[in-house]
Amino acid sequence: MKRRFLIIAAVLVGLFSTTSAQTELDALRLSQLFYGSTARSMSMGGAFTALGGDFATLGLNPGGIGIYRAGEFSITPVFNFQKSESIYMGTPGDDFKYSFTVDNLGFVGVLNSGNDRGWISTNFGVGFNKLNNFNRNVVMQGVNDFASMSDYFLYWADGTFPENLDPYWERLAFDTYIIDTISFPNFYETYVPLGTTQVQTLNTSGGINEWSFTLGGNYDNKLFLGASLGIITVRYVERSSHTETDVADYNDFQQFVFNRRVSTKGTGFSFKLGAIYRPIQALRLGASVHLPIFYSLTDEESSSMKSWFDTGEYYSAVPTTSTGNPMGRRIKEFGLSTPLRFNTGAALILGRLGLVSLDYELVDYSTIRLRETDGGDSFTGTNNLMSDVYRPIHNLRIGGELKLNNIAFRGGYGLYQSPYASGQMNDNSSYSVLSAGFGIRESNFFLDFGYAMSSLEERFYPFYFEGMPIGSLPSENTYNNNSFKVTFGFRF
Repeated sequence: MKRRFLIIAAVLVGLFSTTSAQTELDALRLSQLFYGSTARSMSMGGAFTALGGDFATLGLNPGGIGIYRAGEFSITPVFNFQKSESIYMGTPGDDFKYSFTVDNLGFVGVLNSGNDRGWISTNFGVGFNKLNNFNRNVVMQGVNDFASMSDYFLYWADGTFPENLDPYWERLAFDTYIIDTISFPNFYETYVPLGTTQVQTLNTSGGINEWSFTLGGNYDNKLFLGASLGIITVRYVERSSHTETDVADYNDFQQFVFNRRVSTKGTGFSFKLGAIYRPIQALRLGASVHLPIFYSLTDEESSSMKSWFDTGEYYSAVPTTSTGNPMGRRIKEFGLSTPLRFNTGAALILGRLGLVSLDYELVDYSTIRLRETDGGDSFTGTNNLMSDVYRPIHNLRIGGELKLNNIAFRGGYGLYQSPYASGQMNDNSSYSVLSAGFGIRESNFFLDFGYAMSSLEERFYPFYFEGMPIGSLPSENTYNNNSFKVTFGFRF
């Protein structure tokens, strides 16, 4: 797709861009997963590969279902407060967003064999886990003396006759006289001066959810096995608005606004295998493998543009055909396969005092692949690009629990490496999560509270084109998310 940024370093995926759909940025966004659906697992940093006995483990290591000795039902509502801060061309900006969702809903059943040795129980589970949350608001604002988004439209328009311009992008700029064929029929100039005040707002919503069906068991109270089939649903909606205003009144241009909405929806399937082994009472070792998720996805894109001039002229445009008929949304169907994931962990059980758990996760993002399904783009160039600019990453999660009778106090930390290869602009943009919580456990009821603060820093270009002036710097963005979870659970 020609909308791809010419350097992928312009944006850290999973967040935002003004590119069109089905790019390497979109592919990475849908491939990044974060665990910790219950309040207990979140407050312990999601380090549950070797622990089990918590519904979150069904998404991380299905072997953990074998730890259950009794049936269980749990539900986890969560409240998120996201705040973003930016510095663009020396000017600060900030915004925030609240969201309330359910991150976990699960049921586990236990069929005891009655044996004390050998195959002790067969366990099954079904439920819902949230794997990623896309809710975020961002504002970037500043005076750019070096480049305008009109230059971006010029870059893609030059050499193309007006009737052949992309109707969702530069054709809108042509129809609103932001760019125009002043001297030649297929070469363009712009009325927008340098030094405009630029404001770009980004609003994203949606998430990645998994309905999992898990079967496993307990062999001799030493080996716990499990397999899980997952049905993944994806919903991502991005609304962006880019405004440029001639505050200094350099010429007759006054302002333009470019609005865009893109959504991605679809389903995928996952399969996971896992095991936990207990060589001695105080030690558990766990490992799991997650096969690639195979998605069938649909993108919908719409856009519009308005412009104002000091002469009193006002123009408004939506995508149209060459004969002037409105086109509505642009729809594209495609496939996506995510990377293979490998998790391993170890947990030290300190009797009635508590426990300590450590996880390691390996994911090779260079193996993400987009697939053509409707006879359009073959994605060969995009897939080759992902092989070059993404890399294998090593994620770490650590958590602990201190027990005082029926009350437990917990803490944890997770560090997720940047998926970008060395030398890319955001190759050091690691994602970290610091968490804490406590819980109350009774024989047939438990109540857990958890808090997590995640942080990410990235450099982001509101627009980018080849030959971008050096002085037009990216926005320095910081994202902080605060999550508050409560898990209600019943044993039977």
